[in-house]
Amino acid sequence: MALDASVFARAPRTGVEDLVGVRALVGPDGPSGRPVVQYLVKWQDGSPDTWEPIDNLSKDLLRDFEAKWWNTCKKGDAATMKEMLSTGRAVLANTLDLERRTALHFTAAVGSAECTRLLIDAGAEVDVADKDGYTPLHMAAGYMHVSTVRELLEAGADPEQLDRAGRSPLELVEGLCKNIEARNDPSLLGRRKMLEDVRGFLVENTFEDVLPRAVLEVRSAGGDKDAGKDAGAESESEEADTAGLEYLVEWEDGTDPMWVPHKHMSEEVIQDFQQGLEYAYAVKLKGRRAPDGGEEEEFLVEWSDGAPETWEPRSHITEDLVVMFEAAEAGKDPMEAWRAWFEGQGGDGNGSGAAEGLEASGLPDLASLA
Repeated sequence: MALDASVFARAPRTGVEDLVGVRALVGPDGPSGRPVVQYLVKWQDGSPDTWEPIDNLSKDLLRDFEAKWWNTCKKGDAATMKEMLSTGRAVLANTLDLERRTALHFTAAVGSAECTRLLIDAGAEVDVADKDGYTPLHMAAGYMHVSTVRELLEAGADPEQLDRAGRSPLELVEGLCKNIEARNDPSLLGRRKMLEDVRGFLVENTFEDVLPRAVLEVRSAGGDKDAGKDAGAESESEEADTAGLEYLVEWEDGTDPMWVPHKHMSEEVIQDFQQGLEYAYAVKLKGRRAPDGGEEEEFLVEWSDGAPETWEPRSHITEDLVVMFEAAEAGKDPMEAWRAWFEGQGGDGNGSGAAEGLEASGLPDLASLA
């Protein structure tokens, strides 16, 4: 059951210190009628907390309680969310704001897996659509958060539900990938890789195919691991031989590596293996230091595959990660800084910038979620 924003109604104050909980009771008209909403009141004189109807409370108290809840969701503040849900579970988990978004829309968009899990455990409906048709899964996917995509899918979110533009979460991400690819900007490779990771996870869970994490080895069907190492790399005459190759594949879902016949392998995955490409990418900068005998400052990089953090020269780091790191150092919101940077990238000469990729998705600005 989703409750309208008007449950946060208005009225006069008498000795109330704070509101610490909310609940909805069956009204006089029974389960089909409008619920009766009460708030748990903490009194200034130290009296025991009591449940009071909306009409007994002032509008400023109600407004402050509402603002505290939405700010908690937008910041991904798990500690405060846990505290508020302890006395407001059923109501808070499914309350709608004026855009018809629930708390789950926000926690999915900011990438808080812990808060998303708390809301799901509290009974949040995972497929609620906002006024634009975006579900929490659309938000998690569009903002490139595999962690919240995973939480939502495990909770039964529908990966094929369409927004008002007729796009599933997967189609939304594919559109973003194409828009970023069209910019042909090397500095966006990190963002593109994050979108591709989300796309891969959605494909894996939308269809029955299981995606490979990496190819570890190649061998002939007879078991010769040296055979076919350079298969397909030198001439078309070798194409017939590739049919007899098998690849040792490491899977995204953590199952044991297994040998897979060539015919079941993606050509892109095979080409990456032949070229020695790795699947890891920088996801976050965790420190910086002055040049050590060189001309460039270095950044401490956290890698997507869990490999040990390494110091890398600035020339090896995408500019967007540097922008987010410097914003965090200055006490600013890294995602807002990234979006401002993203919108400021040069376009194709007609005034359109790199932000076209994000704006074309129709997702609300991150600034509107902060």
